[in-house]
Amino acid sequence: MSKRKIVLLSACGVLLCIYVFQLVSSLRSPVKKISLSADFDAVTIENGSSSVSLSKTGTGWIIGEKKYPAKQSSIDEIVNAVKDINVLNTVGRTGNEAVEERYEINKGKAITVTVSAGGKTLRTLTVGKASSTGSQSYITIDGGKDICLVSGNMHETFGKSVDDLRSKIVYEAKKEELTKIEETMDGITLAVSKSGDPASWGAADGTPAVDSEKASSWADSLYSVSADAWLDDSFVLPEKPESVTVITAGTKKIALTVYKTGKDKDVKYYGTCSESPYKFELSSYAAGKYMKKAEDFKK
Repeated sequence: MSKRKIVLLSACGVLLCIYVFQLVSSLRSPVKKISLSADFDAVTIENGSSSVSLSKTGTGWIIGEKKYPAKQSSIDEIVNAVKDINVLNTVGRTGNEAVEERYEINKGKAITVTVSAGGKTLRTLTVGKASSTGSQSYITIDGGKDICLVSGNMHETFGKSVDDLRSKIVYEAKKEELTKIEETMDGITLAVSKSGDPASWGAADGTPAVDSEKASSWADSLYSVSADAWLDDSFVLPEKPESVTVITAGTKKIALTVYKTGKDKDVKYYGTCSESPYKFELSSYAAGKYMKKAEDFKK
């Protein structure tokens, strides 16, 4: 056999060995999925000196003693992160200060997540820092000593404040259920209602004739509104409101009051609503929907 053939066969043998080694290594280190099949009704997140409690009710999740409605997208993210954990690797063990510090699993830096149902703890997570890529995290699971590298940025998922987790929706109705809008501004009431078959929007209660399509478009924009930010209970609103709008949706009447402060670039809008006990700030765009005039709907 020639030297050239021997070299080629040797190279093939080396490549085969490398392939087998990689194959065996991949079989030894599969992604391990840790799932929680049981439903839970409470989540407590302790992050440094702050603590956030989430509770599940018949209508959705709420936050803390004040029972703020929680943002659904944040709840979905938390539930998914708790229920299915993809463990990629084990990088160390707790009990060594240097190791705990490296992965920020140590007390004072880690986030502790406790999940329970009916007061019984179902899962605990100690969440350290995110990996350098930002798409993975270092955690311990259910009090275990293994420090695991897992999929997802759990520090971002659980490291949110009450304000981050709180829903910004002030009210939400079904578009098809809206039948009447009455908006009062500067002592003048603009009223439109939906009637007929097929149903269409038109002027009501003495309001001059309006363009049906413009009135319909306005009504569609008022089925819901979100706050730009929630205000402290101690926040003092201006004495005189800018406008008061009453929306009839099915059998319910929703009243929203808009307040205005400042001028030009410094103008700010605030509001109160019959559907929420909390005061809030509105964007100029959102506030503008509740400050229309009859001439805006001329045919």
